[in-house]
Amino acid sequence: MSNFLSVRAVFVWGFAVLALLFLIGCSAAAPTSEVDSGAKKVVTFDGGEVAEGKVKEGVDRLYTSQAAGSGKSAPEVKPGSPQFEAAKAQVVPQLIAFNLVKAYAKENGIEVSKEEVQEEIDRVKEQIGQQASAAGQDADPEDAFQEALDQFGYTEDEFREEARTSLLVQKVQEEAVGDVEPTQEEVENFYEENKDARFTVPERRCIRHILFTEDQEEEAEEVKQQLEAGGNFEELASEYSQDPGSRENGGDLGCQPQGGFVPEFDEAAFEAEEGRILGPIESDFGYHLIEVTEIQEEETTPLDEAAPEIEEQLSQRQQATEFDAWIQDQLEQRDAKYLPGYDPNEARQPPAVGAPPGG
Repeated sequence: MSNFLSVRAVFVWGFAVLALLFLIGCSAAAPTSEVDSGAKKVVTFDGGEVAEGKVKEGVDRLYTSQAAGSGKSAPEVKPGSPQFEAAKAQVVPQLIAFNLVKAYAKENGIEVSKEEVQEEIDRVKEQIGQQASAAGQDADPEDAFQEALDQFGYTEDEFREEARTSLLVQKVQEEAVGDVEPTQEEVENFYEENKDARFTVPERRCIRHILFTEDQEEEAEEVKQQLEAGGNFEELASEYSQDPGSRENGGDLGCQPQGGFVPEFDEAAFEAEEGRILGPIESDFGYHLIEVTEIQEEETTPLDEAAPEIEEQLSQRQQATEFDAWIQDQLEQRDAKYLPGYDPNEARQPPAVGAPPGG
Protein backbone atom coordinates (compact mmCIF):
# COMPACT_ATOMS: atom_id res chain seq x y z
CA MET A 1 0.00 0.00 0.00
CA SER A 2 1.30 3.45 -0.88
CA ASN A 3 2.33 5.74 1.92
CA PHE A 4 0.22 8.73 0.87
CA LEU A 5 0.49 11.06 3.83
CA SER A 6 2.52 9.58 6.64
CA VAL A 7 3.72 12.93 7.96
CA ARG A 8 1.80 16.21 7.96
CA ALA A 9 3.55 19.41 6.89
CA VAL A 10 5.75 20.87 9.62
CA PHE A 11 7.05 24.40 9.34
CA VAL A 12 10.34 25.01 11.20
CA TRP A 13 13.42 27.21 10.75
CA GLY A 14 16.23 25.67 8.70
CA PHE A 15 14.26 22.50 7.95
CA ALA A 16 13.17 21.61 4.43
CA VAL A 17 9.36 21.62 4.12
CA LEU A 18 7.75 19.62 1.35
CA ALA A 19 5.43 22.41 0.25
CA LEU A 20 3.01 21.53 -2.48
CA LEU A 21 0.58 23.89 -4.14
CA PHE A 22 -2.38 22.31 -5.85
CA LEU A 23 -5.64 22.69 -7.82
CA ILE A 24 -8.97 21.08 -7.00
CA GLY A 25 -11.04 19.82 -9.91
CA CYS A 26 -14.81 19.80 -10.10
CA SER A 27 -15.50 16.51 -11.84
CA ALA A 28 -14.02 13.02 -12.22
CA ALA A 29 -12.97 13.09 -15.86
CA ALA A 30 -10.43 10.56 -17.11
CA PRO A 31 -6.77 11.63 -17.31
CA THR A 32 -6.08 13.35 -20.56
CA SER A 33 -3.00 14.38 -22.48
CA GLU A 34 -4.56 17.04 -24.71
CA VAL A 35 -4.02 20.75 -23.95
CA ASP A 36 -0.69 22.08 -22.76
CA SER A 37 1.51 20.00 -20.48
CA GLY A 38 0.97 22.17 -17.42
CA ALA A 39 -2.79 21.62 -17.46
CA LYS A 40 -2.68 17.93 -18.40
CA LYS A 41 -4.54 15.82 -15.83
CA VAL A 42 -2.23 13.06 -14.67
CA VAL A 43 -4.50 11.82 -11.86
CA THR A 44 -8.28 12.12 -11.60
CA PHE A 45 -10.82 10.89 -9.08
CA ASP A 46 -14.40 11.71 -8.21
CA GLY A 47 -14.11 15.20 -6.77
CA GLY A 48 -10.55 16.09 -7.69
CA GLU A 49 -7.54 15.86 -9.95
CA VAL A 50 -3.79 16.48 -10.14
CA ALA A 51 -2.37 18.50 -13.01
CA GLU A 52 1.04 17.79 -14.50
CA GLY A 53 2.07 21.39 -13.99
CA LYS A 54 1.47 21.06 -10.26
CA VAL A 55 3.70 17.97 -10.17
CA LYS A 56 6.50 19.94 -11.82
CA GLU A 57 5.87 22.81 -9.41
CA GLY A 58 6.03 20.42 -6.47
CA VAL A 59 9.29 18.86 -7.67
CA ASP A 60 10.84 22.31 -8.08
CA ARG A 61 9.64 23.25 -4.61
CA LEU A 62 11.10 20.10 -3.10
CA TYR A 63 14.54 20.74 -4.57
CA THR A 64 14.37 24.42 -3.58
CA SER A 65 13.59 23.42 0.01
CA GLN A 66 16.40 20.88 0.12
CA ALA A 67 18.84 23.42 -1.32
CA ALA A 68 17.77 26.05 1.21
CA GLY A 69 18.41 23.62 4.03
CA SER A 70 21.93 22.94 2.74
CA GLY A 71 22.78 26.48 1.74
CA LYS A 72 23.27 25.47 -1.92
CA SER A 73 21.50 26.57 -5.08
CA ALA A 74 18.65 24.38 -6.28
CA PRO A 75 19.62 22.21 -9.27
CA GLU A 76 17.72 22.42 -12.53
CA VAL A 77 15.84 19.13 -12.76
CA LYS A 78 14.27 18.26 -16.09
CA PRO A 79 11.19 16.05 -16.48
CA GLY A 80 12.16 12.50 -17.37
CA SER A 81 15.51 12.66 -15.60
CA PRO A 82 16.24 10.18 -12.76
CA GLN A 83 16.31 13.09 -10.31
CA PHE A 84 12.88 14.26 -11.46
CA GLU A 85 11.41 10.78 -11.25
CA ALA A 86 12.80 10.27 -7.73
CA ALA A 87 11.26 13.54 -6.55
CA LYS A 88 8.02 12.84 -8.39
CA ALA A 89 7.64 9.63 -6.38
CA GLN A 90 7.48 11.81 -3.24
CA VAL A 91 5.45 14.66 -4.70
CA VAL A 92 2.62 12.81 -6.46
CA PRO A 93 1.30 10.89 -3.40
CA GLN A 94 1.30 14.15 -1.41
CA LEU A 95 -0.58 16.01 -4.12
CA ILE A 96 -3.13 13.21 -4.43
CA ALA A 97 -3.65 13.13 -0.68
CA PHE A 98 -3.94 16.91 -0.32
CA ASN A 99 -6.43 17.15 -3.17
CA LEU A 100 -8.45 14.24 -1.81
CA VAL A 101 -8.52 15.89 1.61
CA LYS A 102 -9.82 19.12 0.10
CA ALA A 103 -12.50 17.28 -1.83
CA TYR A 104 -13.62 15.32 1.25
CA ALA A 105 -13.60 18.46 3.40
CA LYS A 106 -15.73 20.37 0.88
CA GLU A 107 -18.23 17.52 0.65
CA ASN A 108 -18.51 17.20 4.42
CA GLY A 109 -18.46 20.84 5.47
CA ILE A 110 -15.03 20.70 7.13
CA GLU A 111 -13.41 24.13 7.12
CA VAL A 112 -10.43 25.97 8.53
CA SER A 113 -11.14 29.49 9.73
CA LYS A 114 -9.00 32.57 9.13
CA GLU A 115 -8.44 32.72 12.87
CA GLU A 116 -7.08 29.17 12.96
CA VAL A 117 -4.72 29.92 10.09
CA GLN A 118 -3.52 33.08 11.80
CA GLU A 119 -2.91 31.17 15.04
CA GLU A 120 -0.79 28.69 13.09
CA ILE A 121 1.15 31.48 11.37
CA ASP A 122 1.77 33.18 14.72
CA ARG A 123 2.95 29.90 16.21
CA VAL A 124 5.36 29.37 13.33
CA LYS A 125 6.69 32.92 13.63
CA GLU A 126 7.29 32.43 17.34
CA GLN A 127 9.04 29.10 16.74
CA ILE A 128 11.23 30.55 14.00
CA GLY A 129 12.13 33.49 16.24
CA GLN A 130 13.07 31.16 19.09
CA GLN A 131 15.22 28.98 16.85
CA ALA A 132 16.90 32.02 15.32
CA SER A 133 17.73 33.26 18.83
CA ALA A 134 19.04 29.83 19.82
CA ALA A 135 21.31 29.98 16.77
CA GLY A 136 22.74 33.28 18.02
CA GLN A 137 20.86 35.50 15.57
CA ASP A 138 19.56 38.77 16.95
CA ALA A 139 16.55 38.97 14.68
CA ASP A 140 12.99 40.16 15.09
CA PRO A 141 10.55 37.21 14.69
CA GLU A 142 8.88 38.95 11.73
CA ASP A 143 12.24 39.46 10.01
CA ALA A 144 13.33 35.88 10.77
CA PHE A 145 10.03 34.60 9.37
CA GLN A 146 10.43 36.61 6.16
CA GLU A 147 14.01 35.40 5.80
CA ALA A 148 12.82 31.79 6.14
CA LEU A 149 10.13 32.38 3.48
CA ASP A 150 12.74 33.83 1.13
CA GLN A 151 15.09 30.90 1.75
CA PHE A 152 12.44 28.36 0.78
CA GLY A 153 11.00 30.35 -2.11
CA TYR A 154 7.63 31.23 -0.54
CA THR A 155 5.45 34.28 -0.52
CA GLU A 156 3.53 34.78 2.71
CA ASP A 157 0.25 34.06 0.88
CA GLU A 158 1.62 30.74 -0.39
CA PHE A 159 2.81 29.82 3.07
CA ARG A 160 -0.54 30.81 4.54
CA GLU A 161 -2.23 28.45 2.08
CA GLU A 162 0.15 25.67 3.12
CA ALA A 163 -0.74 26.30 6.76
CA ARG A 164 -4.44 26.11 5.85
CA THR A 165 -3.86 22.81 4.05
CA SER A 166 -1.93 21.35 6.97
CA LEU A 167 -4.73 22.25 9.39
CA LEU A 168 -7.34 20.87 7.00
CA VAL A 169 -5.44 17.58 6.73
CA GLN A 170 -5.37 17.40 10.52
CA LYS A 171 -9.13 17.94 10.79
CA VAL A 172 -9.95 15.37 8.11
CA GLN A 173 -7.61 12.84 9.71
CA GLU A 174 -9.26 13.36 13.09
CA GLU A 175 -12.69 12.70 11.55
CA ALA A 176 -11.56 9.80 9.36
CA VAL A 177 -9.36 7.99 11.88
CA GLY A 178 -10.07 9.45 15.30
CA ASP A 179 -7.89 8.83 18.32
CA VAL A 180 -5.62 5.80 18.17
CA GLU A 181 -4.03 4.74 21.43
CA PRO A 182 -1.25 2.14 21.72
CA THR A 183 -1.63 -0.67 24.24
CA GLN A 184 0.47 -0.82 27.39
CA GLU A 185 2.25 -3.84 25.95
CA GLU A 186 3.17 -1.89 22.79
CA VAL A 187 4.54 0.94 24.92
CA GLU A 188 6.59 -1.45 27.05
CA ASN A 189 7.95 -3.29 24.01
CA PHE A 190 8.99 -0.02 22.37
CA TYR A 191 10.72 1.08 25.57
CA GLU A 192 12.70 -2.14 25.89
CA GLU A 193 13.70 -2.13 22.23
CA ASN A 194 14.88 1.48 22.37
CA LYS A 195 15.99 1.87 25.99
CA ASP A 196 19.72 1.97 25.28
CA ALA A 197 19.58 4.12 22.18
CA ARG A 198 16.88 6.62 23.13
CA PHE A 199 16.27 6.59 26.85
CA THR A 200 19.77 6.16 28.27
CA VAL A 201 22.29 8.97 28.62
CA PRO A 202 25.79 7.43 28.80
CA GLU A 203 28.36 8.51 31.34
CA ARG A 204 29.67 11.96 30.52
CA ARG A 205 32.81 13.67 31.72
CA CYS A 206 33.21 17.41 32.06
CA ILE A 207 36.76 18.18 30.99
CA ARG A 208 39.14 21.08 30.59
CA HIS A 209 42.59 21.02 29.07
CA ILE A 210 45.64 23.08 28.18
CA LEU A 211 47.17 22.26 24.81
CA PHE A 212 50.85 22.63 23.99
CA THR A 213 52.54 22.14 20.64
CA GLU A 214 54.63 19.05 19.89
CA ASP A 215 57.85 20.88 20.83
CA GLN A 216 56.53 22.22 24.15
CA GLU A 217 56.63 19.07 26.28
CA GLU A 218 58.96 20.63 28.84
CA GLU A 219 56.72 23.71 29.09
CA ALA A 220 53.77 21.40 29.64
CA GLU A 221 55.60 19.74 32.55
CA GLU A 222 56.32 23.14 34.10
CA VAL A 223 52.70 24.27 33.85
CA LYS A 224 51.59 20.95 35.35
CA GLN A 225 53.79 21.62 38.39
CA GLN A 226 52.18 25.05 38.75
CA LEU A 227 48.73 23.43 38.67
CA GLU A 228 49.67 20.83 41.26
CA ALA A 229 51.02 23.63 43.44
CA GLY A 230 47.60 25.31 43.37
CA GLY A 231 47.85 27.37 40.18
CA ASN A 232 44.59 28.62 38.61
CA PHE A 233 43.68 26.34 35.70
CA GLU A 234 41.61 28.92 33.85
CA GLU A 235 44.31 31.58 34.03
CA LEU A 236 47.06 29.18 32.95
CA ALA A 237 44.90 27.89 30.06
CA SER A 238 44.27 31.44 28.89
CA GLU A 239 48.00 32.15 29.02
CA TYR A 240 49.50 28.95 27.59
CA SER A 241 46.92 26.90 25.66
CA GLN A 242 47.37 26.58 21.90
CA ASP A 243 43.72 25.57 21.46
CA PRO A 244 41.91 28.74 20.32
CA GLY A 245 38.53 27.04 20.66
CA SER A 246 38.79 26.52 24.43
CA ARG A 247 41.53 28.93 25.53
CA GLU A 248 39.18 31.87 26.09
CA ASN A 249 36.93 29.62 28.20
CA GLY A 250 39.72 28.59 30.53
CA GLY A 251 40.28 25.36 28.61
CA ASP A 252 36.69 24.14 29.09
CA LEU A 253 35.63 21.41 26.62
CA GLY A 254 32.19 20.83 28.10
CA CYS A 255 30.73 17.47 29.11
CA GLN A 256 31.11 14.64 26.61
CA PRO A 257 30.46 10.88 26.44
CA GLN A 258 33.33 8.50 25.78
CA GLY A 259 34.48 8.53 22.17
CA GLY A 260 34.20 12.28 21.75
CA PHE A 261 37.93 12.94 21.68
CA VAL A 262 41.05 11.62 19.93
CA PRO A 263 41.95 8.14 21.28
CA GLU A 264 44.88 9.07 23.54
CA PHE A 265 42.96 11.96 25.09
CA ASP A 266 39.76 9.95 25.39
CA GLU A 267 41.42 6.99 27.11
CA ALA A 268 43.20 9.17 29.65
CA ALA A 269 40.15 11.27 30.46
CA PHE A 270 37.82 8.32 30.99
CA GLU A 271 40.26 6.49 33.23
CA ALA A 272 41.00 9.56 35.36
CA GLU A 273 39.78 10.42 38.82
CA GLU A 274 37.77 13.58 39.22
CA GLY A 275 39.96 16.61 40.00
CA ARG A 276 43.29 15.00 39.16
CA ILE A 277 45.67 16.74 36.73
CA LEU A 278 46.76 14.37 33.94
CA GLY A 279 49.57 14.71 31.47
CA PRO A 280 51.28 15.70 29.50
CA ILE A 281 49.24 13.36 27.22
CA GLU A 282 50.57 13.23 23.66
CA SER A 283 48.18 13.22 20.70
CA ASP A 284 48.29 14.30 17.06
CA PHE A 285 47.57 17.83 18.27
CA GLY A 286 50.50 18.06 20.68
CA TYR A 287 50.61 17.67 24.46
CA HIS A 288 47.59 18.03 26.74
CA LEU A 289 47.20 18.74 30.42
CA ILE A 290 43.77 17.40 31.36
CA GLU A 291 41.45 17.78 34.33
CA VAL A 292 38.12 15.99 34.77
CA THR A 293 36.01 18.51 36.69
CA GLU A 294 32.87 16.36 36.99
CA ILE A 295 31.74 12.80 36.26
CA GLN A 296 28.10 12.51 35.26
CA GLU A 297 26.95 8.92 35.74
CA GLU A 298 24.92 7.02 33.15
CA GLU A 299 21.21 7.67 33.51
CA THR A 300 18.24 5.77 32.13
CA THR A 301 14.83 7.42 31.95
CA PRO A 302 12.35 5.11 33.71
CA LEU A 303 9.39 3.75 31.77
CA ASP A 304 6.79 5.83 33.60
CA GLU A 305 8.60 9.04 32.57
CA ALA A 306 9.23 7.90 29.01
CA ALA A 307 5.70 6.54 28.47
CA PRO A 308 3.99 9.83 27.41
CA GLU A 309 6.56 10.42 24.65
CA ILE A 310 6.29 6.80 23.50
CA GLU A 311 2.49 6.86 23.51
CA GLU A 312 2.45 10.03 21.41
CA GLN A 313 4.91 8.64 18.88
CA LEU A 314 3.15 5.28 18.55
CA SER A 315 -0.22 7.01 18.33
CA GLN A 316 0.98 9.28 15.52
CA ARG A 317 2.50 6.32 13.72
CA GLN A 318 -0.70 4.28 13.97
CA GLN A 319 -2.85 7.24 12.95
CA ALA A 320 -0.66 7.80 9.89
CA THR A 321 -0.94 4.14 8.92
CA GLU A 322 -4.72 4.14 9.27
CA PHE A 323 -5.02 7.46 7.46
CA ASP A 324 -2.97 6.10 4.57
CA ALA A 325 -5.32 3.13 4.39
CA TRP A 326 -8.32 5.48 4.49
CA ILE A 327 -6.91 7.52 1.61
CA GLN A 328 -6.31 4.36 -0.43
CA ASP A 329 -9.89 3.24 0.24
CA GLN A 330 -11.25 6.66 -0.76
CA LEU A 331 -9.34 6.58 -4.03
CA GLU A 332 -10.76 3.17 -4.86
CA GLN A 333 -14.29 4.36 -4.06
CA ARG A 334 -13.77 7.48 -6.14
CA ASP A 335 -12.53 5.48 -9.15
CA ALA A 336 -9.08 7.07 -9.29
CA LYS A 337 -7.36 6.93 -12.68
CA TYR A 338 -3.72 7.60 -13.44
CA LEU A 339 -1.65 8.31 -16.49
CA PRO A 340 1.28 5.88 -16.82
CA GLY A 341 4.01 6.70 -14.32
CA TYR A 342 1.74 8.51 -11.87
CA ASP A 343 0.16 5.66 -9.91
CA PRO A 344 1.89 5.52 -6.47
CA ASN A 345 0.96 1.86 -6.16
CA GLU A 346 2.91 0.85 -9.26
CA ALA A 347 6.50 -0.35 -9.09
CA ARG A 348 7.74 2.13 -11.64
CA GLN A 349 10.67 1.43 -13.92
CA PRO A 350 13.14 4.21 -14.82
CA PRO A 351 11.90 6.13 -17.87
CA ALA A 352 13.42 5.17 -21.19
CA VAL A 353 15.88 7.63 -22.70
CA GLY A 354 13.96 10.16 -24.75
CA ALA A 355 10.59 9.04 -23.41
CA PRO A 356 8.16 11.90 -22.67
CA PRO A 357 7.43 12.52 -18.97
CA GLY A 358 4.38 10.75 -17.66
CA GLY A 359 4.24 8.14 -20.43
